[in-house]
Amino acid sequence: MKSSFLIKFLLLFGVLYSCNKKTENTNSGFIENKLFGKVKSVEIKTFKNDTLKSVELKTYRKDGFIEKSKFRFEPNLSYGETIYEYNKKNKLEKEIIISDGDTTNTNLYIYNNLGLLKKEEYYENKLHCLTNFKIDSSGKIIEKNFKYVNSDGLRTFKFYYPDSLTTITKEFLRGNPDITTEIKIYPKQNKKRVFKKSHFPKTEFGEILYHNSEGNIIKKEKYYEGKITETENYKYELDLEKNWVKSESDKIRKERKIEYYEK
Repeated sequence: MKSSFLIKFLLLFGVLYSCNKKTENTNSGFIENKLFGKVKSVEIKTFKNDTLKSVELKTYRKDGFIEKSKFRFEPNLSYGETIYEYNKKNKLEKEIIISDGDTTNTNLYIYNNLGLLKKEEYYENKLHCLTNFKIDSSGKIIEKNFKYVNSDGLRTFKFYYPDSLTTITKEFLRGNPDITTEIKIYPKQNKKRVFKKSHFPKTEFGEILYHNSEGNIIKKEKYYEGKITETENYKYELDLEKNWVKSESDKIRKERKIEYYEK
């Protein structure tokens, strides 16, 4: 179909990004992206310069676990959906990804006897790539190895936790140092600092995200080689449950329609 390649790229990028995201230190006091109340569904419309760019619909079970996510890009109407399946312990076990109605890909999540994630597998008809995890005695991920099945390229991520509010990730491509990322949480200042150093080419870049009391981002500062390059401010409209129904910055406007289960 006309945009299947784009959707596949975004989904595969999501596989890589989600692995990194899971290792991010969550002991921060931030509520970022959390929904309050008994949410049944959320429809998100994203606008750029008042032009509708995408629509996403997420549905949730009564226990709060996401059940299905549908998205559509405008104006070409490319679309896809993800169906989430869980095991008996409510651990995410499978994501079934359908793009443009004719392509189905699958993410599988495998856990050890302690219920900790040890492997992810991504299928495009057959196994396409896989990720193996090493976990320490406290349950933290200390190493992740990503590999395409039909390639000898191996990307390794090593994780360090110098204190309870800091996570350092070092990436290696075929054994060579590539990127170092440090995520630092400042709870008293309601901010998160993400700093990256690239080895090839040698560059430094990062961003600082400031949050309000609801955990929503209110300002984002981007840096390159120690100098601020961009500042973006956000404002919100909240509903009675303290969930935002409108998010707006200088570049993007998002509108959310939230449906709740009856109390």
